[in-house]
Amino acid sequence: MTRRTPSFLLAVAMFASFACTGEVAVVGQLENPDGGDPVPLADLEVRYLPYDRDAIFDSMTTAAGTAEPQAPDSLVQLQQQIAAAQATWSSAEDRWNAARDSLRALSEQTERMQRAGQRNTAQYRLLFADFSDQERREQVANRERESAFQRYTSLQSRYANAVQEFRAQRDAWGDETFAGFADVRAARLQALGKEEVWDTTNANGVSQVSLSKGQWWIHARYELPYQELYWNEPIDVTGGDPLQVLLNRSTAEARPRF
Repeated sequence: MTRRTPSFLLAVAMFASFACTGEVAVVGQLENPDGGDPVPLADLEVRYLPYDRDAIFDSMTTAAGTAEPQAPDSLVQLQQQIAAAQATWSSAEDRWNAARDSLRALSEQTERMQRAGQRNTAQYRLLFADFSDQERREQVANRERESAFQRYTSLQSRYANAVQEFRAQRDAWGDETFAGFADVRAARLQALGKEEVWDTTNANGVSQVSLSKGQWWIHARYELPYQELYWNEPIDVTGGDPLQVLLNRSTAEARPRF
């Protein structure tokens, strides 16, 4: 009878384990607004699920018989108004900063001429007139900046009050409709004999894990202003070369966020 050494048995076990798994590399990134290389999505939470979570939620929604509350058009319009008001405020802030910088430069120049005893020169009088004109422009720019900021904050306050009621309705519907999700999830995992795998992308936006062969879904979310990028990507783990999956705007479902 042949005696197997512990190291030999360990090698056999490791080979069997590797033969039943496959490597999956997820890369999360967004386009660069400046047109350069894509921006990595670092610290993105990625869930590797052996079941289709969307199919479960869809089934439970159908069984509930009540549709999910939809955000009123007024909320969407407020989001658009806030975005426009923020852009207006930002532009007004830039104009005021430029006017203030010009005013400061003229002020320093007039002070140097005063110290040099050039107060009664024609050049000084022209420079002082420019300073007075620039001072008025700075004051106008500052009033426009303050007005734009007040409109922006007022819209934000209106939105916060309006969205609170909608969130309460949506959350109450979700709590009732999906109350049994945890039980369904547990039963599905038990039937499959698998567990969920959780990971977080590194500084380069990469997550790499080993998964058992078979069907999996890659789930992740990334929040943007008033929008969420949502991924629930099906993959088939077969082993061999690492399976690469790209999570970016083109592979995501863009969902409104309230």
